[in-house]
Amino acid sequence: MRIDFLINFRKIFFVILTLIISGFIWWLILLFNTLPKKYYSTKFPDTSDDVGIIVLTGGKMRIEKGIEILQKGYATKMFISGVFMPSEIQVKLNYEKNKKDLLECCIFFGEEARNTIENAVEVRNWLIKNKEIDKIILVTSYYHLPRSILIFEKKLRNISILAKPAVDEVNVLDEPTFHLRLIVSEYFKVIYSLIFVR
Repeated sequence: MRIDFLINFRKIFFVILTLIISGFIWWLILLFNTLPKKYYSTKFPDTSDDVGIIVLTGGKMRIEKGIEILQKGYATKMFISGVFMPSEIQVKLNYEKNKKDLLECCIFFGEEARNTIENAVEVRNWLIKNKEIDKIILVTSYYHLPRSILIFEKKLRNISILAKPAVDEVNVLDEPTFHLRLIVSEYFKVIYSLIFVR
C-alpha cells in the first residue's frame, strides 16, 4: 500500500514538475520573443491626438521613458498610474524647463493604484474622462509588460495597446540572479492573472 502511494506520488510530482518546466519555457519564449514581436513598437502612430502614454510606476526609468516618448510628439497626454507621492515627481520635473512645460500641460497622475490590476482600473477611469484617446502606449519594465498587457486587455477591451519597455536593451547576464528572481516571480503572477483576472 505504501509502495503504491509512493509510486503514485512520484508520478503526480513528475507530471506537475513537467508542467511547471514546460510552462516556464513557454514564459521565456513569450517574454523575449513572441511579445516583443507583437506589441513592442519603434514606430508609433502618425497622429497623436488619440494616443495616450501610460506609465506604471515601480521600476527604474519608466517615467523617463514615458517623458521621452511624449517629447517626441507620439502622444499629447501622459498618465502616470500608481504614484505614491506625485509632489516628488513634480519637484524633479520642475527643475528642468522643457519637462516643466510638459508637467503643466500634458502629464497627469493617478494616486490610488497599488498593483497592476488597480493600475488598469485607474487608467480606465482616466480614459473615461479623456474619451478622445483610443490607443495607449504602455510603459513599464520588460518583465512586467506581459502581465500588464494581459490585464489591460481584459480591463480595457476597446483600447489598442502598444508597449514600450522602460529600458530598450536589457542584458540579463549583467545581474543574472536579480533578473532570474524577477522573471520567475512574474511567471507565477502571469499564471494567476490568466486564471483569475476577469
